[in-house]
Amino acid sequence: MYEKLAGMTGTALTEAEEFNKIYKLEVLPIPTNLEYQTFGKDSIMVPVEDKDKSGYRYTYYAYRSDQNKKPIFYQRKDYPDVVFRAEEAKLRALVKEILQLHLIGRPQLVGTTSVEHSDRLSERLSSEMIRRLLQTLLIRETWMRKNNKEMIEQRVPELAFLNVPLGDLNVAEMRKYARTIGLESISPQDPENLAQLLEILDLEQDLAPRLNDIIQSGVPHRVLNARKHDEEAMIINNAGSFGAVTIATNMAGRGVDIKLGGEISEELYADIARVLKKNNFDPYAMKNEEKRQALLKLPPDQFGIYEESVKSFLQAMDESEKVRELGGLHVIGSERHEARRIDNQLRGRSSRQGDPGSSRFYLSLEDELMRLFGGQQVEGLMRRLNVEENIPIESGIVGRLVEQSQERVEGSNFDVRKHLLEYDDVLNMQRKRIYEQRDRVFTKDDLTDDVLEMLKSDIENRVDPGMKDEEGPWKLLAFLSDVQPPIDYENTFFPSLTLKLLMDEVICKDGNVPQTYAQVKNVLLQIAESSLDAELSHLITSAQSTLNRIEESIENQKQDRLDAFDSFLEGLEERQESDLIKPQNIVQELSNLLRTPIRLSPAQVNELLERDEEVEQNIRQQIENFLSSLNIIRVVGALSLRIENFEIKSTELQGKEWNEIVDLILDAIEDAFSQKKSQFLGETGQFSQDIDSWIKQVDGNQVSKDNIYRMMIALLQGFRLGFDKKTHRQVRQNYMRLNYVYYAAQILKQFDKDYIENWILDHMHEA
Repeated sequence: MYEKLAGMTGTALTEAEEFNKIYKLEVLPIPTNLEYQTFGKDSIMVPVEDKDKSGYRYTYYAYRSDQNKKPIFYQRKDYPDVVFRAEEAKLRALVKEILQLHLIGRPQLVGTTSVEHSDRLSERLSSEMIRRLLQTLLIRETWMRKNNKEMIEQRVPELAFLNVPLGDLNVAEMRKYARTIGLESISPQDPENLAQLLEILDLEQDLAPRLNDIIQSGVPHRVLNARKHDEEAMIINNAGSFGAVTIATNMAGRGVDIKLGGEISEELYADIARVLKKNNFDPYAMKNEEKRQALLKLPPDQFGIYEESVKSFLQAMDESEKVRELGGLHVIGSERHEARRIDNQLRGRSSRQGDPGSSRFYLSLEDELMRLFGGQQVEGLMRRLNVEENIPIESGIVGRLVEQSQERVEGSNFDVRKHLLEYDDVLNMQRKRIYEQRDRVFTKDDLTDDVLEMLKSDIENRVDPGMKDEEGPWKLLAFLSDVQPPIDYENTFFPSLTLKLLMDEVICKDGNVPQTYAQVKNVLLQIAESSLDAELSHLITSAQSTLNRIEESIENQKQDRLDAFDSFLEGLEERQESDLIKPQNIVQELSNLLRTPIRLSPAQVNELLERDEEVEQNIRQQIENFLSSLNIIRVVGALSLRIENFEIKSTELQGKEWNEIVDLILDAIEDAFSQKKSQFLGETGQFSQDIDSWIKQVDGNQVSKDNIYRMMIALLQGFRLGFDKKTHRQVRQNYMRLNYVYYAAQILKQFDKDYIENWILDHMHEA
């Protein structure tokens, strides 16, 4: 409907190759507004590089004219990924950082890859888990002080029990070990321990009350995942507040900004605007900081009923300022996503519009991404070096390994989408062809040429394989008769191809229609007899082929069962020695194993256990008899349904050799057709009587092809009385007496393929 000129997104650069190869679209990166303003001509700001107290480089922007280069705007600090050997160590370090930043009041956004992970991380911030984490920190710190170590670099066997998941820690064991290193109490709330914990966390001692509250009630936080999507707006509004901790499964596509100090509601803005307007200020031309300064200069009695709103606004501004001083929103990634763009979307929630902010990802070699792509190499190196599980790695090599892993996954996903589009191209081409044909049907006045073209194509595809069929072209004729059956409408008759072939090649072979109905009767009886002979020949050939296949199948099945029986016998002696076999269960076990109902007397079972050859041969014979009997029942049942007067019973064939069974079945088929011929052919047969009856109806009329066609159709079906089992009434049933296709197929075989194709097309065109 609309022509797309351009699109804009913040995360398409990592997918530039896919945009180019699949959609033929070029991805162009453009600078942020802040970078554009800074690097533009006559810019009033300059970028300044500096280091924070941890030694990490970062960039901020200051006014060009400021000699002191005071920060005005910031670039986000993207700290290097921190990688641990074990996931447990990663979670502990992650929670430790959350605890440190929460104590000083800095807001944090923690990203996870799934709802399950967000719930697990939320549990880690509970009071019990925080307490256990602090206890492990106390024990480790006390051990290091006792052993004069500033850091544990290699694995310490006596501290290994602390590396199990926090929920599995044995507090009694911890308390017992703590006493051996001079730590009398492991309670984090003891004043001495509280002071030591603040040192471990590198925090001021005046934060002791705040830490004590967290030990008692855990780290307050909000979880944003699929279970709480209805609370999304409220959670996001407060995510930038002083000390806020927000755990989110995926920030991609949420379309919201996290403002430092929290979101100020529209109602609060409206109240502040009323206060300022009342005191001759234009609130709509003022920035938030200007509103704040104006309110601070006003006496409190000017606030009136909006005093609480003014206090809330000033508090929000104070908290916003505090949060900025603390470094803004800190984004923590608990795991790398498969696609870099999702990680970039998470990072991008921090440092919006020049605000201060930072991000860091915590990884472990047990994470899914690392486990699948290269983490084993790093794990092997750390294991050989006996590196302590809680020691993090900050290495460019590991960072590149993570990037390469993500690129591999992105490449794999790209291939999946590419193949999907390629498959869809095929469907799209089919849809296009269908829609083109539909439009042609709607718009074209005469579709004759289109239909004939489709008909020609279909016939060309069917005639050649139909004529090459081993059973002859009867399937081709049957298909064509179904496509175009005889049409008898308003004294106009148009035959099927089978009837047309018989008329042209048998009834009117010399080109003339029989002059008398006596001649018609003779030729129709001749066609009926030839049709029965052709059908018999087809059935004999088909039955012979089927019986040969059944014989081969019986032999294969028999051999499989005999092999299974031999395997059973081979293990029989060993099972007897170990008392693993019970005589009373032998018959059932054999029947299940051989898929054959085996019958043995108790005496025969005992003889079998003694490997009596006569009993073994008896079982082999039972297998052969069962397979033969089963297939005989199936064959006889199928033939009885298809052939009328097929009188042989399956019980008559039991116990006979297969060659004899085949001869008896073929003889039964011939006998059935012999009875059929006796019933329908001859001067006193049913066909002759039906033709005479029909001649009486049309006697006096000139012989015509249409009447002959109608008589041919009348000979196909007969009626007989039957019994309806549901209604318990006598009913009149239709049944097929003749089938012309086998005889017509014999006639059709004498023509070549091109002649047949043209003949069929001419007939269909005429129809």
